[in-house]
Amino acid sequence: MNTLNKFKNVIARSETTKQSSLCFKKRDCFASLAMTRGLFRSCLNKLILSAAIFFSMTACAYSYPPDNAAVLYYKAAMLYRGNDEMDLMFRDFNKRNAEPNDKIIDFVNKNRLIIDTVLDASEVKNCDWGLDFSHGVEMQLPPLGDMRKLAYLVIADAKISEKTGDYETAISRYMGLYRMARHINDRVFISNLVAISINALTNECLTQIIGKMPQDTQSLMNLKNQLIEVDSIPFSVKPALLGEREEMLTSISPEKISDIIRLCVEDEATKKKLEKIASLGETAIERNRAYFENYYAGIIAAFEMPYVQGDSKIENLYKKLNEDAKNNPDAIITGTLMPSTRKIFSLTIRCKTHNNALRAAIEIYLVKANTGKLPDVIPAGLPLDLFSDKPFIYEKTTDGFTLRCQGKDLTKDEAYEYKFKVKK
Repeated sequence: MNTLNKFKNVIARSETTKQSSLCFKKRDCFASLAMTRGLFRSCLNKLILSAAIFFSMTACAYSYPPDNAAVLYYKAAMLYRGNDEMDLMFRDFNKRNAEPNDKIIDFVNKNRLIIDTVLDASEVKNCDWGLDFSHGVEMQLPPLGDMRKLAYLVIADAKISEKTGDYETAISRYMGLYRMARHINDRVFISNLVAISINALTNECLTQIIGKMPQDTQSLMNLKNQLIEVDSIPFSVKPALLGEREEMLTSISPEKISDIIRLCVEDEATKKKLEKIASLGETAIERNRAYFENYYAGIIAAFEMPYVQGDSKIENLYKKLNEDAKNNPDAIITGTLMPSTRKIFSLTIRCKTHNNALRAAIEIYLVKANTGKLPDVIPAGLPLDLFSDKPFIYEKTTDGFTLRCQGKDLTKDEAYEYKFKVKK
């Protein structure tokens, strides 16, 4: 076992989790725990992380970058010295699509080493965060909040390149963020959701830069080929679905039920129900495990369905779970621990649909580059709107074109649209 592998689990457990708030209810305890695990050990963990990175990087001095991207991401997270003012400035900067001001430019230049480290990490094929599911609900997670901050930093660097007309460098930064998102996408829902968030931010940035950069055939083909390379990297919710199943099955056990009661339950009534199940012993807990496995098999099947059918199945399963949890003691643990998988499903479809819209748009830009004008109707064979499994609604506008979904996100009753600008 090489030095990196020896330190892998130390590194993966060594940083506290600082999560973004990602639309979970109180009962969605895994996402809530992701925001709080390890807070009381942060100082010790920082020291462990420093030592682990130092020794692992020393041992691999002749093979930089290491063969595990997680090592470099942890290194960047440890070295990053942000502050509340800059965090707010970056969020506002991205929200308004503003140009970088002098303060942002100065901050980015001071953090050049960290940006390079993140981009180096994105180039490494393997990324193993060392998740240890044997800890159940107490499992340490990657520093996902820090990953979002590092993504904002890289976006700011790309925007600075855009400002100077260096679109090639800016696009290379965005491709690095796509790869980073795929590295973050791991075997827990919160990692998947942070990855989706970074992917969405990058889609928005790329949409904006296409409207500014040269829209000739060669430039567009270069961009298309880079996206094809990104698309060759797996990016799916399935690892999170299977990982959450493993974590839940580990937690629904006589050895771990006390952790569920201690960490996942807020109201006294539910706590008493769980304590009663624990007091009844292994047989009662095993019945709860069986209920969970049957319920979750339905959820996994729903995620494989087209959007409308999958959403309906998940909603029906969730309604039945809520009813069962009131009267059926076998459903109590599942009702306590399960997150809002309906929202996760819709975010998964939204992510894929946004990706498809961007790729369809590039094909439309290529028609314009090759013929001198936008097509009157959307070309056949382009990627689909996955909310409806139909082509996007295409409409020319005064400054470009719009792609609109035919289907709605049923969790929001909203049909998404994507606007693209064409240079005059």
